[in-house]
Amino acid sequence: MINVTNEMLIDVVSDALTGKRESLLMRLRVMAKKLKKESPELANKLESLLLHTSGAVAIERAQPLIPKAAPVDADSRQKLLVETYPVVIDVEPVWPSKTDVQLNRFVIEWEMKERLYKEGLHPSRSLLMGGPPGVGKTLAAKWLACKLDMPLLTLDLASVMSSYLGKTGNNIKAVLNYASSFPCVLLLDEFDAIAKKRDDATDVGELKRLVTVLLQAIDEWPNTSVLIAATNHSELLDPAAWRRFDRVIDFDYPTKDLIKRYLMSKNIGDDLAEYISARLDKVSYAVIERAINQAKRNSIIENSPLSSSLIDELLEDESIENVIRTMLAEDVSQRKISRDLGIPRTQVSKFVKAEGEGNE
Repeated sequence: MINVTNEMLIDVVSDALTGKRESLLMRLRVMAKKLKKESPELANKLESLLLHTSGAVAIERAQPLIPKAAPVDADSRQKLLVETYPVVIDVEPVWPSKTDVQLNRFVIEWEMKERLYKEGLHPSRSLLMGGPPGVGKTLAAKWLACKLDMPLLTLDLASVMSSYLGKTGNNIKAVLNYASSFPCVLLLDEFDAIAKKRDDATDVGELKRLVTVLLQAIDEWPNTSVLIAATNHSELLDPAAWRRFDRVIDFDYPTKDLIKRYLMSKNIGDDLAEYISARLDKVSYAVIERAINQAKRNSIIENSPLSSSLIDELLEDESIENVIRTMLAEDVSQRKISRDLGIPRTQVSKFVKAEGEGNE
């Protein structure tokens, strides 16, 4: 059975009739890919037509097309978006179970969109993510784009804000029109920079009108793309913004158990990960990641154990000796302490001997 659905055919016809050329080409590439296994001859003919139609030198058969005419700032000619495809996630993210369920359910909706369409529904098109910096909001957007196999377009709203609000409005409108014209995931980072409360006394009329335009764009977002907004300051958002999104997910600092799992995913021994996580509170993944990278650099430069450098980076007033002492008190074997901390077993033995002599 050829793996091209009725919904795909309807989308292709719709793009053709409404003149959405870039979206049409992308869909035809996807269709050719799906036909490849069961009808290679037909897939090759379709790809050949695409090659001549687009005037391209070659076709990247496994990739959907990102339109080349990405919006740019009228004055600087700089691109307004960062475009990424394919999106690659090296390590499976670690989230609280509730957040993990919400994100996976979002993906499942898109995987089962045809069933939803038959019932007069559609998958969630928009997602608002709030929480402190560094807790995984941007990573979640990347993860969703990876799972949905869509290009990720990232716009840092704070970076496009200008004293000329009319210019800012034009730039944002251009981005929204572009991202809604073909299947993709659009991430609006620092969303609070623009979607502030419209009763803010410091705002001017142009900014308030811009908020209205943005909210209207969320309402009218097409079923073919995903719009994600991320904010570190949910309390600053216009109340109307909350109601516009299909889904809202709150991110928080990782729990001690999640920190331990995260450290272990970075090849930190379980006992050391347990020791460090038990002593951290309200620390983001971003801070931990920076500490691990700095500890690796220090370890190489100083020719010292990674464990010692990591403790120095993450824990104040702690030392490798305190870690050994705690592990021994918890009946961890000298062999395992040596392995987890990356230090010679003789060093652990000397410490045990010195501790014993000191207690006599």
